[in-house]
Amino acid sequence: REMVVCAEEVGKAAQRFAGRIHQTPVITCQSIDKIAGCKVYMKCEHLQKTGSFKARGALNAIQKMKDEGTVKGVVTHSSGNHGQGLAWAASESNLPCCVAVPRNAPPSKIEAMKSYGARLELCEPTHKSRQETCARLAKDLGYRVVEPFDDPNVICGQGTIGAEIIEQVPNADAVFLAVGGGGLASGVTAYITEVRPDIKVFLVEPVGKDLAAYLKNGKLTTEKDVLDTIADGIRVLKVGKNCYPILKKACSDRIITVTDEEIRAALKLIWTRTKQRVEPSAAVPLAGLLKVSPSELGIKNVVLILCGGNVDLDFIP
Repeated sequence: REMVVCAEEVGKAAQRFAGRIHQTPVITCQSIDKIAGCKVYMKCEHLQKTGSFKARGALNAIQKMKDEGTVKGVVTHSSGNHGQGLAWAASESNLPCCVAVPRNAPPSKIEAMKSYGARLELCEPTHKSRQETCARLAKDLGYRVVEPFDDPNVICGQGTIGAEIIEQVPNADAVFLAVGGGGLASGVTAYITEVRPDIKVFLVEPVGKDLAAYLKNGKLTTEKDVLDTIADGIRVLKVGKNCYPILKKACSDRIITVTDEEIRAALKLIWTRTKQRVEPSAAVPLAGLLKVSPSELGIKNVVLILCGGNVDLDFIP
C-alpha cells in the first residue's frame, strides 16, 4: 500500500524522531516588518541538525525503514543539504551512507557530507547522471535509495515544520517557502491545508522554473534539468511526482517568481537585520514577500521558512 502524505503521517513522523530533531525557533525583526508591510515570523530551519530542514525527512525515512525491517545502508544523490541530512541520519542510526554528488557541488557541502561519515561518488551535474550513479551504487552495495524530495517518508518528515509553525505562530495567515524539488513545499502544504485551511501557502521560485505553467499543463517549458540561480539549494527544475498533485491542488495560483538580484537583496536584509547567516535559498521566501502587497492579499502575519544555513565561507552575496 502506497503511503499517502497527510496530517496523520506527518504526526507519526514527528513522534518517530521526537527528541532527535530540533524544534527550531521562530524569530521576528521589526525592521523587516516595516519593509515588508506586515508582521513577519521567521522559522529558523538553518539552525536544524546539519544546518537545514533536510535532516527531518532523512531521519524519518531511515527510522521508518528500520522499523519495517532490515536495512544494510542508504544511498542518495545530492548537491549538499539532503546528502548532509541523510549522512547525519544514517550515522545516528548506525548505518553506512553513500551519496552521488555532482562535481559542481559547493566544496563546503562536500566536506560536510564527508564529516558525517558518508562515502561520496562524484558524478556529472545532470539529473540523469545523478540518478544513474545512485541506482548503480544501490545495486552494487545492496543499499536502499532515499530520494531527496520525492520519497513520501521524506515529504512527511519535512511536513513536521508545518505542524511546528501552527503551534508556534497560531495567528499565522500565510506561509512563504522556497520550492526546489517540492519535498518541503508539499509536506508543509499537505499538513497546513488539512489542519489549518485558512492559512495560505505561497511558493517562491527562481526565474526560469515556470512552476505555474508546469502545474497547469503538466509539461516543462525547457529541456534543462537545473536552473542557473544563486540559490544553489533549489536548482532542480522539476518537482517530484509525489509532490506535483499536492502543489497543483493547493498552490497553483500562489506562485511568486524572483530574480537573483531580489534574492541577493533579501539575503543581505536577513544577514544585516537578523544577524542570521542563512544560505541564499533561505532568503527566497523573503524575496517573494517583498514582491507582493500583503494588504492586497489580505495577509497580516506571515511565516517565512529559512530553509538552510550552509553557506560557503568564501561566499559574499
